[in-house]
Amino acid sequence: MSDTPLRIAVTGVTGRMGKEIVTCIVKEEKQFSQEIVLGAAITRLNTNICGMDAGILINTDALGIEITDNLESIKDNFDVLVDFTAPDISIEYLKFCVNNNKNIVIGTTGFNQIHKNIILNASHKIGIVFSSNFSIGVALISKLLHKITQVIGNTSDISIIETHHNRKRDIPSGTSLTMQNIIVNALRSIHSNRIIDSNLDSTTYSPASSYKDILIHSIRAGDVVGEHTVLFAGPGERLEITHKASDRLIFAHGALRAAFWVGRDKIGLFDISDILEMDTLL
Repeated sequence: MSDTPLRIAVTGVTGRMGKEIVTCIVKEEKQFSQEIVLGAAITRLNTNICGMDAGILINTDALGIEITDNLESIKDNFDVLVDFTAPDISIEYLKFCVNNNKNIVIGTTGFNQIHKNIILNASHKIGIVFSSNFSIGVALISKLLHKITQVIGNTSDISIIETHHNRKRDIPSGTSLTMQNIIVNALRSIHSNRIIDSNLDSTTYSPASSYKDILIHSIRAGDVVGEHTVLFAGPGERLEITHKASDRLIFAHGALRAAFWVGRDKIGLFDISDILEMDTLL
């Protein structure tokens, strides 16, 4: 382990997650044994907060780190970039990281297949942790979903219900699409006749119309941080698996844990299950 703290660049610092991650680094550094520090705070082009000290943004003392929209000016100030923005913007940050040999944590959702192919290709050159949800609870549910589907998936009606705040852009959520994909792959593993396209690429998040009846129901309301329920309804009984996030801090902790794990040297494409070493579970 290096004696030098890992320097984190945070993008989208005016957004919900960007601000939460900056706060987490600065105010809760003991969670990470002081091995992670804020190296750069990045915002979109030409915003009026450029030049502001990042500490002021999160209502704490000045940190000596100015918010910037100029990546070139801070490329030597960080080791890993943590990004929760929007698909096209994330891809631009990814390209910058590839060109400058920087690892990246991507929590952005709403990517199309072209975006995902770019991410996959980039992972041959740098380390990328790419996940639709950095909650440990959601990671555990995802692991359970595969096993449960293998046991009762063929005899259950399956639905996913997700609820988020009314300003969330992507519908359905990236987490619900990941869950849907896990269920479909589990059904494929038991040669279920519920899969319409048996040649479906297991890494592809396909729309619900590609599946016979595994649907996602989306709700956008109020300030809900995030709730996901997977419903297995069979003859005479119903199983519901639910995760409710009440604080974005859990996602910030997960993303920073991912940043520390991927560090400066790992190369490849990873997700939250790799960090938690969940292949050894269940």
